[in-house]
Amino acid sequence: MFDPKPKKRREDLFDFDEEFSTLKRFLGQHVLVVTGLRRTGKTSLILTVLEESNTPYIFVDLRGVVRSWRDLYEVLSGSLSEFMSRISRFRGFYESLIKILSIIRGVYISGVGVEFSWGRDRPLLTQLFTALDKVAEEHGVKVVVVFDELQRAIGSVAVALQNALAYSYDHLRSISFVISGSEMGVVYRFLKDPEAPLYGRAYLEVKTRRLSREEAVEFLEKGFNELNYRVDRGEIDEAVDKLDGVIGWLTYYGYSTVFQGKNLEDVWREAVELARKELENFLEYRVSRERYRRILRLLSSGVREWGRLKAKLEEVEGKPISDRVIYEILYTLRNHSIIDSENKFLDPLAEEAAKTL
Repeated sequence: MFDPKPKKRREDLFDFDEEFSTLKRFLGQHVLVVTGLRRTGKTSLILTVLEESNTPYIFVDLRGVVRSWRDLYEVLSGSLSEFMSRISRFRGFYESLIKILSIIRGVYISGVGVEFSWGRDRPLLTQLFTALDKVAEEHGVKVVVVFDELQRAIGSVAVALQNALAYSYDHLRSISFVISGSEMGVVYRFLKDPEAPLYGRAYLEVKTRRLSREEAVEFLEKGFNELNYRVDRGEIDEAVDKLDGVIGWLTYYGYSTVFQGKNLEDVWREAVELARKELENFLEYRVSRERYRRILRLLSSGVREWGRLKAKLEEVEGKPISDRVIYEILYTLRNHSIIDSENKFLDPLAEEAAKTL
């Protein structure tokens, strides 16, 4: 249970019976959306359902920031190559897919590896999806394409992905999509925004969640017992208080305690540092990154009400700041599941990390 890698077996997936059953039941619908905070088990839930269903799938991991064509096509190359490796034993499907991909401009096949040009001769996403759909239809199967943390794609790359998904929804019948991310970032930005290419398409949503206090305690006790490792109930209670039912952080604590011999304070410091690095990665591509830092520090100090936040920010910068500028920063922070609608941090470790920015 404390394996930090995403789970793929039902017996390793703690609880989430309802979410598992719902996702498995509707797998194959045009668009399934899995939403939730980071580290609440979205990736593990999706992979476990796919593996348990014996469904052919391509998993596209967008958790790194994807802002350029090179970023996107390198991720797609790795994802499709991994898929080709898994299906290579199904010779008919495998050979048909290689044959159709090899005639698309900008696609290069080498063994089970697939590489794409990302320049002007790059293949269109719709070409790739159409080729996959044609082969799947010929062989009587349905292929699921997963875009994990879709909201991490930004700019023209995000628009191209949305347009390709909308085209596939309307015209292709032998591939379906699972997209995951935050509710603000995926559902409202990509599916409920009237300006978005996917607007108006039907979708089914499955939400992951924080564990309740009782569930979090049970998770840790079960994980430690599984490994015959004894931890005082007092420390377990303290860990749950600090980590707030976020299963990814609870797993990190359990793994670090058992396999690295670290105590809770060591784990807390390391986890805060990891959360800080993630915030730094998020800020790296922001034009106004220093203003983001100031706002995050103010929010982490408890300054959340709009009027106070604006006044404090203007005091720090020594100049007036428009409402629109502050609104756009807060909107972006919500899109990336950093804060909620009340400007409160969704992850206790991100809140602690923001104090050090």
